[in-house]
Amino acid sequence: LLQAALVKNGQGGIFDARMYVSPLVDAVGKQTGWMTSMTDITEPNRIREQLQAAHERFTTVLEALDAAVSVAPLSSEEILFANKLYRLWFGQVAQGHIQLLTRAGMQNPPAGNDSHDAVDGLMGLPTDDLVVAQSENSEIYIPSLDKWLEVRSRYLHWVDGRLAQMVIATDITARHLAQE
Repeated sequence: LLQAALVKNGQGGIFDARMYVSPLVDAVGKQTGWMTSMTDITEPNRIREQLQAAHERFTTVLEALDAAVSVAPLSSEEILFANKLYRLWFGQVAQGHIQLLTRAGMQNPPAGNDSHDAVDGLMGLPTDDLVVAQSENSEIYIPSLDKWLEVRSRYLHWVDGRLAQMVIATDITARHLAQE
C-alpha cells in the first residue's frame, strides 16, 4: 500500500494506490525485467473508513444503553451479540438470554430435530410475519441479580440470514419498589 502523486492536466493530487510487482521471466527461465501495475484505491478506502466510523458510533450507542441487549439464533446456546450491561449481568454466555426468555414466557420456537444443527428449524419457511410482529414484553424478577426487569423480545433476520431473537432487559426495580 502506498500513496502516489497524480499529475493530470496540470493538476496535482495525492491518492491511495495498491502496487503489484512481478518479475518478468523469459522462456528459458531468466528474469528479464519487472512488471508493475498500480490501482487507485482511494474510494474503497474512503468507504471502508466511513463504514468503520458508522460501526463505532453504533457500537458506542449500544454499549452505553441502560438496558441489557442480547441476540441469539433460535434454540441455540450461541450469543451473536451482547452489549456491555448484558455481559456485566450474565457474562458472555447464552444462559442469561435463555433465562430471560424462559422466565418471561417467551421461549423461542424450537430448532430442527438435532439441537447441535447449525440451521434453525424455521430455515426455508416464511418468517416475515415473525420479524414484523410487535415485540412481546413482560416484567420478571431475577433473584441472582436481585432485580425486577422489563423484558422485551423481538425476532429479526441476522446478518448471515438466520432467524434470531433479540432480548432487551431494562432494570425497573426502582419503579417496582415504588409501586409496592
